Amino acid sequence: MNQWILNVRNGFFVVWFMAFSLPLLAQYDSSFSLLHEPAASVAEKVQFAFKTTKVVNLQSLELIDPGVFDFKMSHRFGAINGGAPDFNNEDVVNAFGFDVATIRFGGEYGVNENLMLGAGRYNVKSEKGVDVYLKYRLMHQTTDNKSPVSILLLAAADYKNTRYNRTIFGILGPEIVQWGLTRKERISYVGQVIIGKKVNDDFSWVISPTVVRSGMRELYNPTKQLFESNAVPQTQFALGMGFRNKLSSRTSLNMEYIPILNGNGNFFNSFSVGFDVESGGHVFQFDFTNSVGMNESMFISRNSDRWGAVGVRLGFNLHRVFTVVDPSHFL
Repeated sequence: MNQWILNVRNGFFVVWFMAFSLPLLAQYDSSFSLLHEPAASVAEKVQFAFKTTKVVNLQSLELIDPGVFDFKMSHRFGAINGGAPDFNNEDVVNAFGFDVATIRFGGEYGVNENLMLGAGRYNVKSEKGVDVYLKYRLMHQTTDNKSPVSILLLAAADYKNTRYNRTIFGILGPEIVQWGLTRKERISYVGQVIIGKKVNDDFSWVISPTVVRSGMRELYNPTKQLFESNAVPQTQFALGMGFRNKLSSRTSLNMEYIPILNGNGNFFNSFSVGFDVESGGHVFQFDFTNSVGMNESMFISRNSDRWGAVGVRLGFNLHRVFTVVDPSHFL
C-alpha cells in the first residue's frame, strides 16, 4: 500500500513538472514563436510614376537606368489655330501650323541609379543653341511610406550661338553685321526642385519650384533687328505643376501648367496637354502646348503665344533607349 501511494505521488509530481515547465521552455525556443508570425513586409522603391523622364515639357520623377542612353527628338509645329492656307496668296502658307516647325535633338544617359546627364541641340524660330543638364535624385518614394514622395534636383544651362544680325547703311550701301554679345550674355541658367508622388498605379503628380536666370537683359527682335525690352526680369521664379493619369497599359494622359511668379512681361505661362503611347522599345508623346522652346530656360519664361489666340501647337517627343553598358556592372 505504501508503495502504491509512493507511485501515485511520484506520478503526480511528473505531471505537475511537465505542465509547468514545458510552457516555460517554449518561451525560450524561437521555433515555437516564429512558426505562426507573419513575415515582415520589405519596403521597395516605387517605380514607373511616369513613362519617361518628361511629363510634357517638365521633367518628371523618372531617371534613365544606369548604363542606358535615351535618344530624344522633340518637334513643335506652328499654331494649329492659325487657320487654313490661303491658296490665292503664296505668302500665306500656314496649313494649320504644319508649314512651320522647330526641333531639338538630344539625349540622356544614366550615370548611376540616382544621377542622369542630358544634352541637346535646338533650332527655335530665330534662335539656335545647345543645352546641358544634370538631374539628381535625393529621395526615392518607398512602398512603406517612410519616404512618402520622391525629390530630385535639376541644374541646367543653355548657350545660344545664334548670329544676331543688324543692317547698317554705309557708303557702299546696306551691310549686315553681327551684334557683339559676350558669352555671359548668351548663357541662361535653371535650377529646379522636383517633388512628386505616385499615388496609385493610375495617377502620379509632380510640382517643381524653379528659378531661371537669363544672361540677356533685353531680347532680340528679328523683325526689327534690334534688342528691345519686354519687361521680363532677368531672374524669374516659377512653379511647375503636372500629373499623369493612366488610360491603359500602354497609354496615359499628361497635363502641366507653369505659372511665372514674379512677372513674365509680354510672355505667357506655359500650359500643355499630352498623350504617352508606348510601343516596343520607345515611347511616343503627342502634345498640345503654347510653348515653342523645348528646354527649361525657353518653355518656362519665353512663351510668345497663348491658348485661344493663335498659340496652340501640335508637337511630339520621341524616345528610344539603347543599352551602352551591361546593367550587371551596376549591381
